[in-house]
Amino acid sequence: MPASRRELPRFSRAEFEARAECARRLMTKSRLDAVLVSTEANLGYLSGFTSQLPWLTPARPWYFLLPRVGRPVGIIPDSGVDAWRATSWVTELRTWRSPNPENEGLDLIAAAIGSLKVRYGRVGFELGPETRLGFPVADLLRLKDMIRPAEMVDGSGVLRAARMIKSPAEIARIRRAARIACDAFDALPDAFEKGWSERDVMRWMQAETLLRGADKAPFMMVRSGAGAISSLYLGPTGRRPKRGDVMLIDAGCVYDGYSCDFDRLFSFGPPTDEVKRAHEALWRATEAGLAAARPGNTAEAVFLAQAKALEEAGWGRPKMGRFGHGLGRIITEPPSNKLGDKTKLRPGMVLTIEPGVSLGPERMLVHEENIAITEDGCRLLTRRARRRMAEIET
Repeated sequence: MPASRRELPRFSRAEFEARAECARRLMTKSRLDAVLVSTEANLGYLSGFTSQLPWLTPARPWYFLLPRVGRPVGIIPDSGVDAWRATSWVTELRTWRSPNPENEGLDLIAAAIGSLKVRYGRVGFELGPETRLGFPVADLLRLKDMIRPAEMVDGSGVLRAARMIKSPAEIARIRRAARIACDAFDALPDAFEKGWSERDVMRWMQAETLLRGADKAPFMMVRSGAGAISSLYLGPTGRRPKRGDVMLIDAGCVYDGYSCDFDRLFSFGPPTDEVKRAHEALWRATEAGLAAARPGNTAEAVFLAQAKALEEAGWGRPKMGRFGHGLGRIITEPPSNKLGDKTKLRPGMVLTIEPGVSLGPERMLVHEENIAITEDGCRLLTRRARRRMAEIET
């Protein structure tokens, strides 16, 4: 079996216990008695539970309550007990018959919160920046009254801080996802067939990453244009790249719950001098970002290093809001490599380095790599892109 398809060992119970203890220390600092989570990223991170179905349908919400003191508890639909037992390290369960729109486990949540050993009278929910809920807002408002006198507050800071530092096992999963995508990128020029559209390329990349060992490839953005692309958000479309075009593919495939996020640029035939100059500037800016990504520096410093390199190459002040971000169970996590983000980099953080340049109105090029912060710098999780843009024959 190819090395890329051998499964990594499962997370150990000790790893989950360490995550819980880290979250508990952060709860004490934030004066919280517990956190309640309901999203795939946070629930899976703390409980270890994995499944496809709960996150594809809103019919049955799932919850996990981690107290500052006491045993964690899963509050789940009764149909999911076997799946929970097979994947989670947590044995304490409370269940209800679901779907039940009139009361999807709310009384069980209120009872669990009511039995907490209370010190602060505050329970954290997923309410803050870059978070979502896994159950209806109307139920959240009902819960606010049901858990009184406990106060419902934002607990996203605890979750964000706990997940920001990755363990070696987590980093290994991001690296596996990245290397799978790297292998697919390397194979694309020979596999590309004349007449393929952007959607055809997306489908080929998704299928190729799955065949090479990814669990899913939910984000595979493919855009092309005459020497540049017009948007990082639109696409893929039915457009068929032609000679003189540039194609950008931004890949976010997932391995065991952890995502990569990086792009590669391809030229159809030899790139123009303008494209060569832009690509060289992006390559140099990425090198500057890699050099700045070291413990003690800030996310802002990583942005400024890339911006300086682009300005020195003659591309002016950057027009993009950030040049990279955190990465892990979600494809974009804090911090942001942008002005004003003073987050200090620490070993175990995983970031993207993502400079971009504007070639004119609705014309842009971007380059991206994935890295892990180490004790003395950073380590690439992707294979570094070649300095010369890859070409596809037409």
